Amino acid sequence: MPPTLSPTSKEAIDRMLAEAVFSKSMPALFFGVTTAEGPIYMHTEGTKLVDDPASGAIDEDTVYYLASQTKLVTSIAALQLLEQGKITLDTLAEDVLPELANPVIVTGHDEQGNPITIPAQGKITFGQLLNHTSGLDSSAAKKTAHGMSEVYSHCGADLATYFDVLKDSLPGVPLKFEPGSDFVYGFSSDCVGFIVEKLSGKSLDQYFKDHIFSPLGITSASFYLTPVMKARLLPRAYRNKDGVLERWKGPPPFEEDPAKLQMNYGGMGLYASQKDYLTLLRHLLQIKADTLTAATPILSPASVEALFTPTLSAAGAASLSQFLQLPPGSVQYTCGFFVTITDFPGIRKKGTGAWGGAAHTNFFIDPTTGVAGILATQLEPRADKTHFRLCLAVEKELYAGLNVGDQA
Repeated sequence: MPPTLSPTSKEAIDRMLAEAVFSKSMPALFFGVTTAEGPIYMHTEGTKLVDDPASGAIDEDTVYYLASQTKLVTSIAALQLLEQGKITLDTLAEDVLPELANPVIVTGHDEQGNPITIPAQGKITFGQLLNHTSGLDSSAAKKTAHGMSEVYSHCGADLATYFDVLKDSLPGVPLKFEPGSDFVYGFSSDCVGFIVEKLSGKSLDQYFKDHIFSPLGITSASFYLTPVMKARLLPRAYRNKDGVLERWKGPPPFEEDPAKLQMNYGGMGLYASQKDYLTLLRHLLQIKADTLTAATPILSPASVEALFTPTLSAAGAASLSQFLQLPPGSVQYTCGFFVTITDFPGIRKKGTGAWGGAAHTNFFIDPTTGVAGILATQLEPRADKTHFRLCLAVEKELYAGLNVGDQA
């Protein structure tokens, strides 16, 4: 029997979400949970503008800036190319993206702050881009060029400009370490997306639509914020230094005029409703559990298994734990997200995959229990502690109320 959620826990989660928004500790919220068979909980709370009740309530079709939720979709596209034999994990990235040839490792800085580099001894592979062991690093870019924000400000430019900004005056793209030797979160998924575009002959937006979204009936997802989508967009809120929520007054994450947006970034460029993203997670659950009865699967069971298979060395796993601020030895990275390698008491089980987006859109997919969920808002700045406390509280109530039958 598929997992079910008790009415008592549904009511408790309803209250938690309502209280978080009513007390103004959080802006508008979406929380959805699905099994392989279909949703068992979906609730929205709050209005589009944090300081204007007349701005209208959000609903299941509200559009979110997904940020790094994009990475899983890019990984799925990459796995499809692997299945088709168009590339292998050991393929040298420079064979498809010559801009990644001859990278350099930043070892320090001189007295003037200029980077000190040495040529990398190894070459970046496609597999290393997928699991973030390539060494491509946003912090290295900040020291050598202008950082992630500067790279992403060139949405209207082209691939050459992207890499020129990333390299700045260096002879090659900057790396934090030798390819394959550690884990660091940076520009790897962007490069995976560029490779998908080159091998498929399509823009990433079109590839996603043709091979991932349309087969699943997902209609809201795009890199291009059309007028229709923008009208449904949940604007970002901002928690100021006093802890008070207000409207975000900073710039948008990307160029919002579809006519001016010419690059699709596989690391963080998509917009979509969370209901549609939950459809994608449900599809992965179906394949993983071998219970697919409706749409044609977009990945083979072996590829979905790869999404839940750890790939990092001990050093890489330690760096991942530090990055996520989770206990050493508790998580690993696959080719699409991090997975738990122990049970997390009272919540997700060993083998759960998870990731999220910078504007606080967090998802998990727990094949052992048979559920996937998303708790999402749109909030700056990053790493908001109130959001993560709510995530934990809601997830604990969810698991406490699940009836998993023979899966227990």
